[in-house]
Amino acid sequence: MEREPKYQAVISWVQDMIRSGNLKEGDRLPSENELCRQFSLSRQTVRRALELLEAEHLVIKVQGSGTYIGDGGRSQERPAFKNIAVISTYFDYYIFPPTLHGIESVLSKAGYTTRLAFTNDSVHHEKTILKMILERDDVDGVIVEPAKSAMPNPNLDLYRMLLQRKIPVLFFNASYDQLGQPCVRIDDALAAQKVTELLIQAGHKSIAAILNAEDGQGHLRYTGYLRAMWKHHLRTDARRTILLDSDMAKDLKTVEPYIMQCLKDVTGVVCYNDELASQLLDILRVRGIRVPEDISVVGIDDANIAQMKDLTSIPHPKEALGRRTAENLLRMIEDPSFDANYLFDAEPILRGSVKQMQ
Repeated sequence: MEREPKYQAVISWVQDMIRSGNLKEGDRLPSENELCRQFSLSRQTVRRALELLEAEHLVIKVQGSGTYIGDGGRSQERPAFKNIAVISTYFDYYIFPPTLHGIESVLSKAGYTTRLAFTNDSVHHEKTILKMILERDDVDGVIVEPAKSAMPNPNLDLYRMLLQRKIPVLFFNASYDQLGQPCVRIDDALAAQKVTELLIQAGHKSIAAILNAEDGQGHLRYTGYLRAMWKHHLRTDARRTILLDSDMAKDLKTVEPYIMQCLKDVTGVVCYNDELASQLLDILRVRGIRVPEDISVVGIDDANIAQMKDLTSIPHPKEALGRRTAENLLRMIEDPSFDANYLFDAEPILRGSVKQMQ
């Protein structure tokens, strides 16, 4: 008698659970690892079972989310609404206007209406916006800049519901790693590494970093700072790594004494972005500390304020990033298998905020 394939145990279990009503349309299956443990099978065997179940339209795999009972409506073509939801943290300051203009220009040219919403970097506001999108259910795709992307996020299931409905989601500037969705952004780690190395090449050895700890960009920029310092065998320690929450980063004066204590004996500072660097320049000026004679400062993004304050920085692509994000989302709508990830690179712009050490 021919033995039953090992993967059949998983298939039969899923079929029995559906027949008994214990698993219903939209229910999420245990993860592959959990099924491996439950049935004492290899991951390859479990994956084969899920592939066969999906071929029978009993389950559907949602990238970055999991496997669900039913086909999520994918057996039926979703109507084209010609609407794209765009969720951004902010709108009318810093680098956001050109990025959003780039998104809107591409979408409008392609015949889509852009629906803009803003979270003010609040996961609560993000939740409200996502629920509204799901209730209206009339968009062809969603472009998102995540709120506090380095922090645990309570809205991931709402994103998974969008994905289950075959609505493509594309992040820009940062992403929620748990979802595994594509992202268009600058190479944050490389950007921070380059501006740190610019200070090192100018002869600086005692270099601090001031970073936003709540954003994924802040974590990546911290990685780049460390890479540069370690590459050149320079000292890094907790005192010289200043990690701030978003409120502190918006108003550096609230932690000014702490900042100044950490910058004692430091000759160079890498700032999370130009906005934060600009605040630091103001604090130093009021205290009579000269830039670059007493301390050198570099930022990231090359925002207008960097040019106004003669700040060394590295460019954020701004409008080009917005255009690329919109173009990639349209590709995702046409071809769900399209890899929409994209990293921008740039070179630092040296201005008057960096001193060449003797």
